[in-house]
Amino acid sequence: MRASDSILSLLSSIPTKDMLLIRITIAAIALIQLARAEEQPVSFSRDIKPILREKCVHCHNQKTLPGRVSFESAKKAFAKNQSGQSVIVPGDPDKSIIVIALESSRSHERSMPQTGQKPTTDQIQLIRQWIQQGADWPRGFRGWIKPTFRPGE
Repeated sequence: MRASDSILSLLSSIPTKDMLLIRITIAAIALIQLARAEEQPVSFSRDIKPILREKCVHCHNQKTLPGRVSFESAKKAFAKNQSGQSVIVPGDPDKSIIVIALESSRSHERSMPQTGQKPTTDQIQLIRQWIQQGADWPRGFRGWIKPTFRPGE
């Protein structure tokens, strides 16, 4: 007898009333796990740094765009842009220029990145969530993103 047959046999022997309780318990456990997953803070090192490294910092660094927005470090990323707007507004993704640029259509003048593929919807959602949670960006070496220079850019 296979394990799946044994499980089916066991389940069929459980009274309907008890089966309902089991289903409710399983659903409650699933909801608790889902709530815990949503509460988990977004990690800069694990979640955000790889996106910025892959999609942003090859252009947005002090060598490529001196005096402009740079994602090499927290100090540079949290500075205001040339228009006096904050690129990242901790706690407010809707006022953060990075979110506005990433969510803009390619035809919009503020759309980013201007070259290469945009971050996925899930990656943009992670950035939104990270900013909503306060945009914790480690100082020092852990928070530094080394620009990667691509030929022709």
